[in-house]
Amino acid sequence: MNAKILIADDDPGMVRLLRMALEPTGLIVREAYDSVSLLTRVQREPPDLIIMDVQMPGGNGLSACEMLASDRASARVPVIILTGRSDQATLDRCTALGARHVQKGPEAVAQIKRLVQQILSPVLAQ
Repeated sequence: MNAKILIADDDPGMVRLLRMALEPTGLIVREAYDSVSLLTRVQREPPDLIIMDVQMPGGNGLSACEMLASDRASARVPVIILTGRSDQATLDRCTALGARHVQKGPEAVAQIKRLVQQILSPVLAQ
């Protein structure tokens, strides 16, 4: 089974980098560039995993994560927060929402690949 991942980030370069890292592993990658299109895509075509930035146009990624968590259909979808922010309030909010946090930087793509494998291993085994 090919798992579907939704990458939501307003930086097209980051989206492209993640797509290039994840598609060769057999994952189906979808994109959103703001919070509104993220929420719309999740409702229209629920992914198996969401990777999202905190700072996006149309609303904060953490607020979008809260909306997803409060919706019965999307609450079960795992989320990886990819952000340049490292303040304790952001980290605490990610933890409270059940989201994994990855700091943007040179190791971010490798960390995300490991997390994706770990999170989706039950789905990929089907």
